[in-house]
Amino acid sequence: MTTKRSPAAPPFVVITAAQKSAGKTHLMLTVADLMAINGFAFSAFQVDDQKRLSEMLGEKVIDLRPDPDRLIEDPTLMTRALTPFYEACRRAIPSKTSVLLDCGANETEAVANFLRDVDLDEDVVAWKLPVIVLCPFYPEAECLRQTAYSVSRIGNAVQSARIVLVENRFGGSVERITPGSITHQAYRELLSVAKEAVRIVMPAIAKEYWAPYEGAGLRLIKAIAMDPESASRALKKEIGEVKVMRAQIARYIRTMHAQLSQIIDLPRGGQ
Repeated sequence: MTTKRSPAAPPFVVITAAQKSAGKTHLMLTVADLMAINGFAFSAFQVDDQKRLSEMLGEKVIDLRPDPDRLIEDPTLMTRALTPFYEACRRAIPSKTSVLLDCGANETEAVANFLRDVDLDEDVVAWKLPVIVLCPFYPEAECLRQTAYSVSRIGNAVQSARIVLVENRFGGSVERITPGSITHQAYRELLSVAKEAVRIVMPAIAKEYWAPYEGAGLRLIKAIAMDPESASRALKKEIGEVKVMRAQIARYIRTMHAQLSQIIDLPRGGQ
């Protein structure tokens, strides 16, 4: 049975961990946008061979993944490279700055080992710093298995963390999983290792609505704020098409605000 907790007020730590293409960076960008709407300060880190978070948030993101060539010579570089994240967590309460960490699919083991080695769980309890681990998934057997692995590794390293399973509806709904199938078995395995997890839904939004903005280096909050004429010029699209895109993005943000507000205290963003 899931223990009922109140939404976390900032500052807090948010970690995303999932298989590639499960929507973890898209989810983290949504968290960052909603925090910006609410005026919450945050520092952001990525440990990922894909640089999408830093491409969208710019210099605000600190890339912690070491040079792959140096990793071959010294595999311990990966865990040592994560020290700035720990320092940001240590300073979070006095600086009133939340900490975001986007963990790549191939880096879960290294991140979990680091969190365990620095005793982050013991520290965040002492600091009274909430930790939230967002694990997006979609109903495909391998994705479900990888999500279960992420939940197990990160959850064991930071046992006080609030684990959140985020069903990414872009990949379909778990309600359509065929009973007795391999996917159904993998889903049951995920639920068995995430018994205390909160479950929320990330609504499907067609890539055609948000990808043009991302391609232009524009975050979703910018997409909503831009007037249709400016967006039309920036995206080289007709005004009518831009207005439809903006409406879909606004609907997505409102829905995600409602979902994430179960976990994080977000006074603004639902309008």
